[in-house]
Amino acid sequence: MVLRDDTINQTMLVPMDLRNLIPEDHPCYFIKNVVDQIDCSQANRVFADKPGEFAYPRELLLRLILMSVFDGGLSSREIERKTRTDIAYMYLAGMQHPSYRTIARFKVDYPDLIDESFKTTIKIAKEEDLVKIHHVSLDGTKIKAKTSMNKLTNEQQLKIMKQHLKESIELDEEEDMELGEESGNGVPETLTDKEKFKEVYEKINESSKDNRNKDKLISSSKKLLKQAEDKPKKILKKIETLEESGKDVISINDSDACFMKNKKGKWEFDYNGQIAVDDYKGIILASYITNNPTDYYELIPLMEQVQSNLSEIYDETPVNYQVSADNGYFTDMNTEYLEQNGFDGYISSRKLSREQKKYNLSDKPFAKDNFFYDNEMMTYIRPLGQPLYKISEYTYKNKSRISHWTKECKTCPMQLFCSKGNRCRVIQDYGIPSKIRMQRKMETPEAKERYKIRSKTAERPFAHLKQNMHLTEFRTTGLQEVNTELKLYTIGHNLKRIYNEISRKNN
Repeated sequence: MVLRDDTINQTMLVPMDLRNLIPEDHPCYFIKNVVDQIDCSQANRVFADKPGEFAYPRELLLRLILMSVFDGGLSSREIERKTRTDIAYMYLAGMQHPSYRTIARFKVDYPDLIDESFKTTIKIAKEEDLVKIHHVSLDGTKIKAKTSMNKLTNEQQLKIMKQHLKESIELDEEEDMELGEESGNGVPETLTDKEKFKEVYEKINESSKDNRNKDKLISSSKKLLKQAEDKPKKILKKIETLEESGKDVISINDSDACFMKNKKGKWEFDYNGQIAVDDYKGIILASYITNNPTDYYELIPLMEQVQSNLSEIYDETPVNYQVSADNGYFTDMNTEYLEQNGFDGYISSRKLSREQKKYNLSDKPFAKDNFFYDNEMMTYIRPLGQPLYKISEYTYKNKSRISHWTKECKTCPMQLFCSKGNRCRVIQDYGIPSKIRMQRKMETPEAKERYKIRSKTAERPFAHLKQNMHLTEFRTTGLQEVNTELKLYTIGHNLKRIYNEISRKNN
């Protein structure tokens, strides 16, 4: 590692003469003050991409990265360019010019420092009275992974490729002179010869054409196998790693990405981004990435991250605040978690979701969604106005059910249309008691009004991240790297909100 004698002093004490060229209200001063509040003192004070490269203080690199996300971009090459062309970046870099590789490696090697930066934005927001913790909204969205449909494969394809590679490895097993004392399990020197491997690849390609459909290699698999010309050991290891993912459809470029259906109805390799947002000024309190295509299991880890972050900035962690989420989080374990931990939950039921999407039920006037639950009478009211006063509770397949019905159906003139020929119409509630209570709670006008807060709170940050910060596709691969990338985007969102609110107060 090469360390300039004056690197730390020059970069820690930014050039004062540049201040004359930068406006007083420029956000670069705000970014510098934010980084000053972050503890960057780790094992080594400086960071270099690899031995022999110039080393830079962590504070310098972190300032550049946070400034870039504030501006809405995460390109390491763009940051390096701006340290030579943008006065604000020159100021933050102390006239130093770290390479894009150093900046990119810094993001990968220090996810904990980036996570600490995210918590610092929440702390600053609290100090500026921009966080109230009265209503926290949860939401998730699918974001495209850095791969394409042309890079997909599956378990069967991996088995075929692995078999071909092993056959190639064992091709000269009988020739002891070529294998020597090797067991034949490793990659022989013959495979490292490009001309030799090309012959093997052509044989595999011709064999694949003659095989039945299930044994044929698709184009993406052939391309991966072709790469074994230069690095057979690496490709064989990659195939074994892809096999360990256990997925039906796998991306060759990013095995952590999951095959999901986005809102446009298109199937692609995506990640599921999760955020929790405070309703007062739209500060993001928690964020992370999952490759689970649904939101069923994400409420609990998201709320635990919220509580963990709040516990570091509050002497007494807030409780009993409102938590809202859409119908994707409406599960037994989520409703029970909210009740057990004292949160005032508002999770949309299927009926409320359809109502908000203006789902047309005019052609089904006697559908369950047209039955109104009266909390005072504790029963459902039929579309014609009569209550279903008969109630019975029982357990089916270890799940409780509550049935609502009435004998008046026998004499009702709409019986044929409502009960479809049965003697009486039965409305059933499924799930554990907490889920049923949540469902009935969301029938009340008060709950519907409070749930409306969510659309103005949780969905706006995602719209800002996608439209203004251009988070339409991740630039990194792997769950950990993608999680760090999303964290950086949410840091940029929080910094922008805090800076705008402070500027508004000062003006």
